[in-house]
Amino acid sequence: MSSLQRNIVANLVGKFWSVAIVLILIPQYIHYLGIESYGLIGFYSTLIGSMAILDLGLSTTLNRELARFRAESRPANDTRNLTFSLECVYWGIGLLISLIVVSLSGPIAENWVNAEKLPSHVVRESVILMGIVIAFQWPISLYSGGLTGLEKQVLNNTINVIMSTLRAAGVLIVLIFFSRTLQAFFLWQAGVSLLYVLVMRWALWKEMPKHHQRPRFSKEQLKIIWRFAAGMTAIGVVTFLLMQVDKIILSKLLSLSHFGYYTLGFSIATSISMLTNPVSIAFFPRFTTLIYGNKQEELKLLYHQACKLMASFIFPFCIVLFFFMHDILRIWTKDITTTEQTCDIARILLAGSMLNALMVMPYNLLIANGWTRFTIIQNSIAAIILIPLLFWLANKYGGVGAAYVWVLVNLGYVLISQPLMHRKLLKKELFRWYWNDTLIPLLPPLLTVLAIKFSLEKFLPDFKLNLWAIGAIFLVAFSITLFYMREGRVFLLQLFQKKSS
Repeated sequence: MSSLQRNIVANLVGKFWSVAIVLILIPQYIHYLGIESYGLIGFYSTLIGSMAILDLGLSTTLNRELARFRAESRPANDTRNLTFSLECVYWGIGLLISLIVVSLSGPIAENWVNAEKLPSHVVRESVILMGIVIAFQWPISLYSGGLTGLEKQVLNNTINVIMSTLRAAGVLIVLIFFSRTLQAFFLWQAGVSLLYVLVMRWALWKEMPKHHQRPRFSKEQLKIIWRFAAGMTAIGVVTFLLMQVDKIILSKLLSLSHFGYYTLGFSIATSISMLTNPVSIAFFPRFTTLIYGNKQEELKLLYHQACKLMASFIFPFCIVLFFFMHDILRIWTKDITTTEQTCDIARILLAGSMLNALMVMPYNLLIANGWTRFTIIQNSIAAIILIPLLFWLANKYGGVGAAYVWVLVNLGYVLISQPLMHRKLLKKELFRWYWNDTLIPLLPPLLTVLAIKFSLEKFLPDFKLNLWAIGAIFLVAFSITLFYMREGRVFLLQLFQKKSS
């Protein structure tokens, strides 16, 4: 197994487990806390997602710079000083965010969140605890980015699996045996996040290049990377406007319970990240290494392989989820009201997320090249057009209206941004991306699932799908996709080979 394949597998296992365990336990959280309390947990997810703009592009910058260190054999002392400097800045940002959230807990509880049953003091105390969780959780992404840049992704994901299990399953034990309150939920999250960040810091510095001098804060090293980091910050700001503003607006417009349904649908739609993120994280350092090694032909080949491999994973998953969403929600939540309220929102959001997943590898190529300006302009134009549309549709149609905006944003990326990006970075490769990397991988799972759906409705109209049946449908769709997609077949076959690159 090559190091790239090993990293992809590690990322898949880590991301799949961290997403899957939360999805599995969400109905239990709703059962013990109630849909309104789950809506407040959704508000926390929105809050930390919104604060991502304050990342300043530092986690991606560290990822890229450590990958360049491996490609260009930079001095170890400079790399260590840069890492320590970014670490100091990152911790400072996390503490600042924490103080802001804690200080605004009162206004958020009284003037923003539309709680119907939860007492105001419970909401306020929960928001205070959210601020504490953020302080500990914030630097984790920096350390994860550093381990990824060093291609220590097996270690990164081993820690992720252990901590995700503690965070998601451990809190359920607290809710069942100790206290069924939001305060207990967030106290547990704070404790696990503190342990998580300490372990991640130890892991990164253990794997850093060795040098006899202790790392120090270096303004000179920060000056070297400021332009790229500034570009990533700008990308973060405009991306926030497109990806988080819907939930911020809805958290104000909707009742906490209806916001909980939207959050549930969003959790399902973004579960695709357990497939996209692992593949993306594994390929990004390789793109960077090939670009700075001036290996253009190898880069083209790897880019198309990555796009087709991504498509082989995401299309079967998304198509099965889309056509059998109602059955999956019924089995998962065991509640007809939650199923009916969430189904349409989840389907629409899933369609947008599938389009977004197609853009992951092109985006990685942009960032590996250091071309942040394109994404800034692209997302700024999209925000100017779509944010007013979001206000109108969300106010008129609620969660369903907001979900359609997510589809429009990503459709614009696929149809408008892709031709511009390929013209700049990979000339004459656009048609190959649309045809070989996107359309051909789409057809096998789409036709397969449509045939199964039609057959079930035609010949077994009274058959109620269960989890095993849906799993079997996914395996059929995935197997047929791999049969037609060489990249997927080769990847799986080589997983069992002991040969390493």
